[in-house]
Amino acid sequence: MNTISKSDENRHPSVFFSIHNPAYRRLWSAGIFWYMNRMMEVTILSWLVLELTDSPFQVALVGISRMSPMFLLGLVAGSIADKFPKKRTMVHLQIFNIIITSATFFMIAFGDIQPVHVFLSTFCLGSSWSLDFATRRSFFAELFEEDHLSNAVSLDVALLFGSLLLGPMFSGALIRLSGFPLAYGMILIFYLIAFLILARVPNPNRDKLNEIDIPIKRQLGDAINMIVSNRSLWSALTVTVALNFFGFPYLQMVPVIARDVLDANAFWYGVLVSSAGLGSLVASLFIASKSIEKKHVIYSLGATLMLFAVLLFSLSNTYIISLSALIVAGIGMSGFATMQPTIALQAVGKDMQGRSMGAIALGIGAAPPGMWALGQLSEYVGPQNALTVFSISGIIVITLLRFALPELRNKNH
Repeated sequence: MNTISKSDENRHPSVFFSIHNPAYRRLWSAGIFWYMNRMMEVTILSWLVLELTDSPFQVALVGISRMSPMFLLGLVAGSIADKFPKKRTMVHLQIFNIIITSATFFMIAFGDIQPVHVFLSTFCLGSSWSLDFATRRSFFAELFEEDHLSNAVSLDVALLFGSLLLGPMFSGALIRLSGFPLAYGMILIFYLIAFLILARVPNPNRDKLNEIDIPIKRQLGDAINMIVSNRSLWSALTVTVALNFFGFPYLQMVPVIARDVLDANAFWYGVLVSSAGLGSLVASLFIASKSIEKKHVIYSLGATLMLFAVLLFSLSNTYIISLSALIVAGIGMSGFATMQPTIALQAVGKDMQGRSMGAIALGIGAAPPGMWALGQLSEYVGPQNALTVFSISGIIVITLLRFALPELRNKNH
């Protein structure tokens, strides 16, 4: 059994408390590489499509292709996470990632890559990511009791944002120094390393309980009923939808603004994207050291802070101000992203935790329509003006949600 003992649970958690769990430690180590890949892939392919097409909308299509599987497969991913052993699922997904990444690498290396190939590749990897998202986060709930789940999630989010800090900067430097083939080739190498580490993750005894004999169709029905009836999960889902539609699409406009407004090359574009990771990493490690009670408050106010920072970014024509704005955006993003899976996992019983993460994945699926709308608007009014409209709209929507849903103010009624 790899769960933390009861005596340990009674202690106030240290920042790296969860690392003492052997299964979590290996899973976290593998995550160093696949989170880096996620950030490097978006950074490299967005800049590649911008070079190939010179179109803000087609750059937005990279993000749309990457995120649309979250909506299409969200609930299905949650049901799969509840039905099958989680480690086995994650291993199969990493094999799939290696195959898709290898094919994309050879097309880039031989100069045959076209935007349609990029969109197809990012869609396939996004499909894998949507399944991994529900599986890996619900796996944490099998390793830790409820009191220490937020520490495990915070460290995972810190890893995600650490990769947001390093991945884009590393990608931009590789593109600048050696071109796209070497930059994308590193992604393939990192996937292979992550697979080797993941294969050595031990299975907790609870993983055997996942082989339940409930048809997927019935699981999907249960998931829908759960979303409608569980107010804590519903409040988390609404903010997820709002921020993914109005907030996170800003990432797809960063390469356009970096090149055309801030006059940045590939390296300084990478640094700009990485700045959000700096703020997020620091904030996530701070949250990991605390026992958070008002999770919904941190969650909704973090989303609001991120949108205010994106608004400042949209109004800036100076690189240093843009950089500072995205650091603040990262701080807000951390509050949102750390509390999101913790709220979802603690809102339901253990037999429904995969499906609760699938519901969150469904909400994340609001990002592609937001990216599409932002990309279209950018073609007509410019990326900065489009971001201004989106960030202000998002601030209004989340403020209204905080008034309408008492759970977001940590009030029962």
